[in-house]
Amino acid sequence: MTTGGKVHGPQLFSQGAGHRVLHCGACWTIGVLCIRRTLAEGRTSGFVSGLGAATADGLYGVVAGFGLTFLSNLLIQQQVWIRLIGGLFLCALGLKTFFAPPAREDAPVKGNGLAGPMLRPSC
Repeated sequence: MTTGGKVHGPQLFSQGAGHRVLHCGACWTIGVLCIRRTLAEGRTSGFVSGLGAATADGLYGVVAGFGLTFLSNLLIQQQVWIRLIGGLFLCALGLKTFFAPPAREDAPVKGNGLAGPMLRPSC
């Protein structure tokens, strides 16, 4: 029920739950990545991977919070192309993973410093 433009009750709950579910889709993938890094390369690498993801989220928050309208408007105007390119990339990555032969042995653990996991959290 709305009163004076404010949302109350079940409508507020359903909107909040919907936003949370949409937001958690991205968080789950980053969480899985951090868990994998932690198990494969140790606690510090997993922590730094999470720190890199949090830094990226913080930068998006700064853009939204301080109203950097130029960058926001540019991203909104180009969202069709950004989504198309991102979707094609994810499809190609999925097909490559699907058709790749299974690994015969575990991947070797590479200790190449902590800057790598923070700056490239998806590697």
